[in-house]
Amino acid sequence: MYRFENESSAYPPIIMTHGTFSNASICKELATFLQKEGFDCWIYEWSGHGKSAYGDFRPDAEDYALNDVPAVLKAVRQNTKHENCIWVAHSGGGFLPLMYLARNPQRQKEFQALVTLGSQTTGAGKTLAQKFNIAMVMLLIKLLGYMPGPLLGLGPENERMGFMPQWCRWNKTGQWLGKDNFDYMQAMQKISIPALMIAGGNDKIAPPDGCRQIFAALGGNSKEFQLFSKNSGFAEDYSHPRLIASQNAQREIWPRILNFISLHGKIMPQR
Repeated sequence: MYRFENESSAYPPIIMTHGTFSNASICKELATFLQKEGFDCWIYEWSGHGKSAYGDFRPDAEDYALNDVPAVLKAVRQNTKHENCIWVAHSGGGFLPLMYLARNPQRQKEFQALVTLGSQTTGAGKTLAQKFNIAMVMLLIKLLGYMPGPLLGLGPENERMGFMPQWCRWNKTGQWLGKDNFDYMQAMQKISIPALMIAGGNDKIAPPDGCRQIFAALGGNSKEFQLFSKNSGFAEDYSHPRLIASQNAQREIWPRILNFISLHGKIMPQR
């Protein structure tokens, strides 16, 4: 974990994280921006990404969600003495806390707000082209034992067995089911924390319809969905990486995140 410290912050700490084929570096500029705006930011780097080693374990999304997420929450809680956090994440990093909360809805007090950028689980396998791409991903993983992110221009990290086969299955079947057939999409209705879900108009990895499906499934009334596209009045049809790391994102998306977390991030009384 990396800390962009602001001990005088009037807000709960922010936990940020990346998605597949990526690492903490994609979050660092946004963390710096939010730190300057008065937030204490922590970046959680997945096992096997950046400086975080895999070891002998090959985690899938459920392993990250049900083991790493509570461990990260505990570490930030112990270091900051705050009982809750704001979670801001790109891609797969956005649905990890939702999976944790789907299984543990009584733990919603640990989250004051959630912001996701290009996070979806079931919308990237609807067309023939998308189904073909998923088949090619599965073939490469079987042949190589991993998905070569840098070679294919997907990001700086390779993805090994674990996360990608699970993500491919969800998108191929259109069902967000756990290894034990737990229905995550159905369980979203139990989650009512304030949430801002952002989608990009040209995001092929997290198509807007997939992001919108999770948004629609969430419970509560403090949720917002925003599509960043030319038709919506923005500078571009944002692709997956440009949602979080681009000059246009700095001008259009980062201030939107700041407004949301400032509104919903007021310090709650400590227990």
